[in-house]
Amino acid sequence: MLGHDKIDVLKMDVEGAEYAVLDDLVKSDIEVHQLLVEFHHMFPNVSVSQTRNAVKLLNDNGYYIFSISPSGYEYSFIRKRSEPRLNTIDTWKGL
Repeated sequence: MLGHDKIDVLKMDVEGAEYAVLDDLVKSDIEVHQLLVEFHHMFPNVSVSQTRNAVKLLNDNGYYIFSISPSGYEYSFIRKRSEPRLNTIDTWKGL
């Protein structure tokens, strides 16, 4: 993806191609912190089950929903770090 290995925010509205893009994304080594996706299960050739499967794929790869638009099409995900970060108090105490 243009040589990037980290992306802070990735927003996608790719008219039904999001399912393949998300599959490729989780297989890549690119770390995306926040992911904003417009799902197109309103299209006749796209099923709600495809969106459910995509959300499960993202959940299984450390992404969690923090917002869904009122329309139910735009989902916002944040990725949990696999290793917990020490907060400044723990660092200060030498933990």
